[in-house]
Amino acid sequence: AFPKGYGGKEINGVDLSFLDAEIAGYIRMYVNDAKLDYHRMKNLRERIVELNTIVLLLESEELTYFNRLRELANLVLQEAGK
Repeated sequence: AFPKGYGGKEINGVDLSFLDAEIAGYIRMYVNDAKLDYHRMKNLRERIVELNTIVLLLESEELTYFNRLRELANLVLQEAGK
C-alpha cells in the first residue's frame, strides 16, 4: 500500500502521489496490452529518473515501497523495449 502520510507530499518538487499513479498507470497499461508506445516509454523513463532522485531522500517503509515501484517500472521498460 502507498505509505501513510505521503499522499500529496512533495520531495524536490515531485508529487509522490502523482508519480506513483503515473508509473502504476504505465505498468498497468503494459500488463494489459504487453506494449508501450514510444511516447509512453519516454514518459516512463522520465518518471524513473524522478524516482531515482527521490528514493535517496526516503526512509524505511516509504523507501521499500518506492524501490519496489522503481524495480517494476524498470522491468516494464526493459520488456517493452524488446
